[in-house]
Amino acid sequence: MVLGIIITIIIYLLLLSLYGYVLYKQIKINEWKREKYKGDLKTVIIFGLTAGILGGILAGLIDATLTNVFGLGISFSLLLCSLFVGFSVRKGYENYHVLYPTLALVFFIVSLFFSQLSYYVGLVGIQQIGTVLSDPNFYINIITVPTKFLFIILDDKVKVEYVFYLILNILFFGLSFYAVFRIAKGNRS
Repeated sequence: MVLGIIITIIIYLLLLSLYGYVLYKQIKINEWKREKYKGDLKTVIIFGLTAGILGGILAGLIDATLTNVFGLGISFSLLLCSLFVGFSVRKGYENYHVLYPTLALVFFIVSLFFSQLSYYVGLVGIQQIGTVLSDPNFYINIITVPTKFLFIILDDKVKVEYVFYLILNILFFGLSFYAVFRIAKGNRS
């Protein structure tokens, strides 16, 4: 369990360094000093938060359905959620500021919480929502979304399919982070 959490933290650090590299390469330092329009900022926050909550709920229910029907819980619906959040934030502003794609990533992280919540509600039912929220494993599962198959592999149940699912999960998770930033940024400089 500890090794899995350490590996998950390393993956998060790699994703953050990738985000920092993309930010460094694509954004000039002067863009942070650009004027933010209050109307745009309010709209971005409203659109992004709404998209994060609704997209997370939808992504969790899709994952719960795929888990119930096919028996596998690959987080491919997070990619759909990232598209939803990215396009919503992009529609929320008229004048680009570098803060808006960064906020889109924050809203995507909010969608992770709601995705996991609706995933567990989809699996155990709405009556158990209090139990789910009071369980510390729920919050650990939010952190370990991209590496949830790693814990199965580390428990000496190594199967080729779990390694494949782990690679797919990490790939979808990283691609989702990049997609939400890139879509929210759009073609603007």
